[in-house]
Amino acid sequence: MKVKLVFLIALLFLASCGLFSSPTASVKSFLAAAQKGDVNKMTQLFSNAAIQKLGLDTIKSNNQSFADTAQRAAAKGGSYRMENIQETSMPTGKRVSFFYKNASGTDSIRLVFDLSKEVGNWKIDNIGGAELDESSSLDMPSPPESTILQAPVPATTPPLSEKGETETKTATSGKTISGGVLNGKAISLPKPPYPPVARAAKASGTVIVQVIVDENGNVVSANAVSGHPLLQAAAIAAARSAKFSPTKLSGQLVKVSGIITYNFVAE
Repeated sequence: MKVKLVFLIALLFLASCGLFSSPTASVKSFLAAAQKGDVNKMTQLFSNAAIQKLGLDTIKSNNQSFADTAQRAAAKGGSYRMENIQETSMPTGKRVSFFYKNASGTDSIRLVFDLSKEVGNWKIDNIGGAELDESSSLDMPSPPESTILQAPVPATTPPLSEKGETETKTATSGKTISGGVLNGKAISLPKPPYPPVARAAKASGTVIVQVIVDENGNVVSANAVSGHPLLQAAAIAAARSAKFSPTKLSGQLVKVSGIITYNFVAE
């Protein structure tokens, strides 16, 4: 009897130390807190690294927006649940990706959480969303390419090119110049559809998408750097379909880095 009691106490101690925690469990705790509107609990689940990077006020503001959206969406379409959960390893920790679907199954958005171990517990570093769910992607979800916690801050101010654009080096071959806001430079700029789940939650505002345009004028990379999380996936998908005229620097075709902005107005 004493052995069982000691074993039980040991289990409780280990659990209290967070040794039995998992990345998915932390994500579930975050979503449960969001449905209850418990912003303090949501914020407690973030890592110190995330807080130092963005600031406590920014994280609280993002969490409040997430909680408000989750509660409004649940009021209109029923509570949301996690489906197709995938937990993968990363150099800095774990990534949990899944589809967040309402009770009726009519609306679905893919969310991605990056987490790292902190004092024995899994804490959130980033939250992002990939493209909105399509029937063909339920079995093989695509990798995430957006995040709501990424700060688009340039490290330095590069020199100006002959066109007055800034020139930067990338890890890939060739040169990339900074073109600033690219909306007015596109020869084709599709308008993003209003996601049903965002419409139900009355989500609105501006989404900024950082893009890289290759030498042929095609968008080869798109990453949301700000905006409502329920609107980012639609903006990213639209940005990927944008088309630009090829850009030359000193007679050579170059890549262009810049931003595309999309304004969503609640109807």
